[in-house]
Amino acid sequence: MSMIFRRIIIYTLISASSLLLLWILSPANIIPPVDPIKPVTVYVTDRGLHSRLILPVEDGKFIEYAYGDWNYFALNKQSISYGLAALFTKTQAALGRQIFKNQSQIQGLVKQDNINLLSFEVAQSKALSLGKSLEQRFQRNIDTQVKNPSTGLTLVQDEREYTLFHNSNHELVSWLEDLECQVTGFVMWSNFRVYDT
Repeated sequence: MSMIFRRIIIYTLISASSLLLLWILSPANIIPPVDPIKPVTVYVTDRGLHSRLILPVEDGKFIEYAYGDWNYFALNKQSISYGLAALFTKTQAALGRQIFKNQSQIQGLVKQDNINLLSFEVAQSKALSLGKSLEQRFQRNIDTQVKNPSTGLTLVQDEREYTLFHNSNHELVSWLEDLECQVTGFVMWSNFRVYDT
């Protein structure tokens, strides 16, 4: 192999690796719908490795929905073996929720736990429809519910499987698409931002 050919291969590998790393480290962009009908504000809480969605409900209340691995996320079994199982095998998923009485409670949580809070507007009908769907999904498995004092969530076993390629951030993207948002970028872990058009 000639020296020039070897240099071309090395340069190509370094360039490809740099581009891949840049793509992985770039934030995922949430692009809200343009001019939603009867707009309401929804929130995404970015917690470092995973994210959650907060939807408005009646009387000024909000419900935060979260998705994760049952053992690791719901039952706090956070040993290396459970962590590796959640990453590399299909495991039982959990769907969690937490009710906020008002917007001030959300702001208090953000300050207390140093959470990145993103907000944007979507159509009221889409937010209500998604909330109804998630609530029905939650209620179908209500007999499995557990309260996790570490996260403030009440969680149930979910019908879907948790995998590396369908984790909390992938599930969030699915919910955002139901709200007619677009999401671009790498979503393996939580690194979202709202893209202003």
